[in-house]
Amino acid sequence: MQNILFFVYRLYGGGAERVVSNLSLALGDQYNIRIAIYGDQPKAYPHGGELIKINLPFSDDPTTNIWWKRLLRMFVLIYKLRRLKRKYKIDLTISFGEQPNIINILTRGKRKTILSVRSLLSKELVIYPKMKILNWFIKFWYNKANQIIVPSQLAAKDLIAHFGIRADKLKVIYNYIDQEKISGLSSEPMDNIFHQELFQYPVLLNVGRITPAKGQWLLLIALKKIKQIHPNFKLVIIGEAEKEGDLRKVLFGLASELGLKVYDCSREMEKSLGYDVFFLGFQVNPFKFMKRSKMFVFPSVFEGFPNSILEAMQCGLPVISADCLSGPREIMAPESDLQINIQRPETTEFGILCPALPNGNPHLPIKEEILSSWVSAIEMMTNDMSQKNNFIQNGYKRVMDFDREKILNQWKEIIESE
Repeated sequence: MQNILFFVYRLYGGGAERVVSNLSLALGDQYNIRIAIYGDQPKAYPHGGELIKINLPFSDDPTTNIWWKRLLRMFVLIYKLRRLKRKYKIDLTISFGEQPNIINILTRGKRKTILSVRSLLSKELVIYPKMKILNWFIKFWYNKANQIIVPSQLAAKDLIAHFGIRADKLKVIYNYIDQEKISGLSSEPMDNIFHQELFQYPVLLNVGRITPAKGQWLLLIALKKIKQIHPNFKLVIIGEAEKEGDLRKVLFGLASELGLKVYDCSREMEKSLGYDVFFLGFQVNPFKFMKRSKMFVFPSVFEGFPNSILEAMQCGLPVISADCLSGPREIMAPESDLQINIQRPETTEFGILCPALPNGNPHLPIKEEILSSWVSAIEMMTNDMSQKNNFIQNGYKRVMDFDREKILNQWKEIIESE
């Protein structure tokens, strides 16, 4: 039985972490699974195998460490991960995220090494300038891995075009959706009276970390216009904020300018239904919120493969998504040109695609055609019940294309290959 190590910064908060959680649970009866993390871990997704925290000097919050402390932490991490691989006689390490990927390669020795790239890297390096140093590492080191797993066709093309990654190193494996598990979790009761009362209102729901890549400021401006027609609409955002930059402050300031009242669960605030926007933070079970919402709104600037769109479909939630690179179109209009650039809402078989924001800067004005597209899409989803029901029924069917066993078999083929 092979000894497999999953290596990731932490095990909660995002799509990559959820993939690690799912794979560790699904593969635990066929392989000896261990998960190594090195970041702050106040919570964790359910997981299989042993969870190992690699303790490093100085703060786990990189924003509080000056450059030499971050560099020293990296060298200590390389040393400790190499020791960990030897101690547990690891045959294969699968890493998720750019820093874990680079550390995985640097500690590979003669062991099999698989990297998992979860986003559109060329876009990510533009939005996060501090990550530009990774550009050289990616171009120089990634081709030394045995295999690179990407979650979408466009993510693969991006690595080839912008980073010189060899096509034979790349394998597209979509994220799977555990339909039975999600259906069960979505049926769990709301154990919070405040949440119960909130979801009696028509809720526009967004699930995702609060980062520039997720474009949530677009939803605030769209909500302001929608409330002129439907004053009882609420916007709920589920997800943690990145500590660096803390986009919440920008969003709160924008909401104040728009005259929207904001509830933030991380602050001591009165739990009132008089707010317009609700930041509910990280939720272990976001699916019960999905099931009780009116529609799922997803304004990302870029993606890798957005699990949450499929999860929303499985919960019977109609989807409006930005037509960003990459992922949403691959899910919602798979037969179309995946690199098309739309200027107005596009009704697909599985939901509505809207023009995406051109960049991750919340301080820049939004073009009127982008904003009006989102407002009209929300209006259509509100008023056309027949179309909305079609989206819901077709969404259930679309999720079946991401069957758990089919995708797990693809992972097993990679693990077992020489």
